[in-house]
Amino acid sequence: MKAAMRNRSECVAALLMAGADLTSVDPVRGKTALEWALLTDSFDTVQRIRQLLQRPRVEQLSQHYQLEWPALPGLVAQAQAQAQVAPSFLERLQSTLSFSFAQSPQEGGVLDHLVTITTGLASPFLATACHTLCPDYPPALGTRSKSVPELLVYVQVFRVGEEEAGGGKVGTGSGEDGLGQDRSRELRLFLCCILA
Repeated sequence: MKAAMRNRSECVAALLMAGADLTSVDPVRGKTALEWALLTDSFDTVQRIRQLLQRPRVEQLSQHYQLEWPALPGLVAQAQAQAQVAPSFLERLQSTLSFSFAQSPQEGGVLDHLVTITTGLASPFLATACHTLCPDYPPALGTRSKSVPELLVYVQVFRVGEEEAGGGKVGTGSGEDGLGQDRSRELRLFLCCILA
């Protein structure tokens, strides 16, 4: 609430993505962080909170994120439809004499997609530099994510348990339930990430 009152939008975003509760209420005045931000004219913080509420999950950090821009097929079809119709003389004159002013980036536009792709797990920029411990469960708004040291402890315990059980060899036999060793390993890692 203090960060929201002081217009620290990045601090508020970091706290919310770390699991801070947006619905918690100030015991004295009975206001939430969003209400305090509105009351103190912290419009940057209000805008950032609303943006996080619209997209509460960082989808590009998921292993199954598609790099394809969703708006591309529609825009290509629209451009092809406009290209088939010959522009009139007035439209050509208007496009020649008009000034193009810089516009702010649109939500879900080309620049937004570029940032999403370059920060995604499937990006060639990050694929060589990063290795996530739980790629199927990206950070989400209002849920506390485990810190890297906590996750490393769980992964190390998981690996020690796997070595003691004789695992570690991919594709060697299957259990009673028909799952192979690699599928069983994925299931245990899933439980490690979720229950941790």
